[in-house]
Amino acid sequence: MKREGLRFMKLEIILQCPECRSSLRKNKEAYSCKNKHVFAFFDGIFDFISKKDKKRLEIEFKAQGNAVGNYKENEAYMMSWRNWKKKLIVDKMGLVLDNGCGPGKLSLVIPEGNTIIGSDVSLDMLREAKKRINFVVRAMAEKLPFKDNTFDVVYTDSMLHHLKDPEDGVKEVYRVLKKDGIAVFSETHAALINRKLRRNAYKNREKFSEWHKNFEKKELLSAINSYFEIYSSENVSYLGYMYEGTNRKIPCDKYLMKTFLAFDKIISKTPLIRNQSWHIIVKGVKK
Repeated sequence: MKREGLRFMKLEIILQCPECRSSLRKNKEAYSCKNKHVFAFFDGIFDFISKKDKKRLEIEFKAQGNAVGNYKENEAYMMSWRNWKKKLIVDKMGLVLDNGCGPGKLSLVIPEGNTIIGSDVSLDMLREAKKRINFVVRAMAEKLPFKDNTFDVVYTDSMLHHLKDPEDGVKEVYRVLKKDGIAVFSETHAALINRKLRRNAYKNREKFSEWHKNFEKKELLSAINSYFEIYSSENVSYLGYMYEGTNRKIPCDKYLMKTFLAFDKIISKTPLIRNQSWHIIVKGVKK
């Protein structure tokens, strides 16, 4: 079901040119700025990526287009997905940016009462996201088309590892977040259990760009801590994710998934072993 709220808000109030940061004017088919940067409207989605950047990101666009079909929604998959995605959610309410929204599924666990804007580089992903989020934009995470100090919460879920320079993405989250805003990052984790699996997977250029990466925990915390006061970091997703995340051909069994998730609860409370997670969730307040 699509989330409501944006129909009552004039987006021009929060938008700016991602190239020169000047104000935007809207006509029927495009936004434009005083410096003659023009951003067109495709399939109901405003596209804020320049031609030059599109050429540079061709491989990433293709990889994301190929990945759309990987977002399965059978019962067992959703059990695992909700089990760790709900841990991203914070109590703070207001204007929310789903940064790197993919098919928009995070909106399923973001509480009602928030106004959600989805942003992603992939038109294929955004076409899916529009089914769930009332307004989406095509934009680079390093050049978000939003004014400074705009959002109450920014969720950046499994997106930084797609960037050539992840810190550029962190900087933009800092810029568009309000002074008392909360940033939530969820990222791939380079644990011993998954290093080889992910390293081999990332060689597939049909699904992954050349700079696709796996984060060491210290590396991720260091990049975020430069801009945010971190108040929470949590290792998440173990056997349940390994079952559904690496299994693309055989449908997951919900009873087997329940067993894996029960073991995950034990693992998450066991010293040393709990560090061997597939993902890390980091939450911080803007400094």
